[in-house]
Amino acid sequence: MTEDGRNTRWDAHRISRRQELVSHALRAIRVNGAGVGMDEIAARAGTSKTVFYRHFGDRAGLYEAVVESVHDYIEQGLTTAIAEHEPENLDHLASTLADAYLLLVERDPHIYRFVMNGPTPGTSSADPLGSMPMRIGDFVGGVILASPGAAGVSVECAATWGHGLVGFIRAVADRWMDSAQREPRDLVVDHISRLFAPAFAGAMATP
Repeated sequence: MTEDGRNTRWDAHRISRRQELVSHALRAIRVNGAGVGMDEIAARAGTSKTVFYRHFGDRAGLYEAVVESVHDYIEQGLTTAIAEHEPENLDHLASTLADAYLLLVERDPHIYRFVMNGPTPGTSSADPLGSMPMRIGDFVGGVILASPGAAGVSVECAATWGHGLVGFIRAVADRWMDSAQREPRDLVVDHISRLFAPAFAGAMATP
């Protein structure tokens, strides 16, 4: 059965409209902070809350759409940064990942807090798309396993190191974001590197 062209055009329009509304929501979050209300988001879009509810159902639905957009942005930035570091030199892996993660957080602090806080301000929520740190941890584990010096490293060991590194950096980033007197990013990256660079060197040298 041939698909109705009008339905196809309408589906494309709805997808385009949702993307447009998500872009307006991101702008509202950047201006008003992670606790932005639906009224402020609608005002930024020049429309009504009813339009957002029609496309997303409720605030939680809009949150999911924003998270999806932000996940793609963060994941692409981190994986690109990691892919560009020399795979045979795991000493630099921690500093590369830490610098990329902290840079993304520093550029968009309100967006980061909005995504991490859940759909309702002041509450936490399960990540609707699967944990971004989990996905990055899998990727980092793969980078470790593929490095030339990892001949004696098992899949589970590489996954443990990868997820541990990502979890450590996320915890540091959360504390760093909330610090009253925030250290420069490069100093925080250096703190992380001083711990993990010798740790990786020693671990890789151990059969």
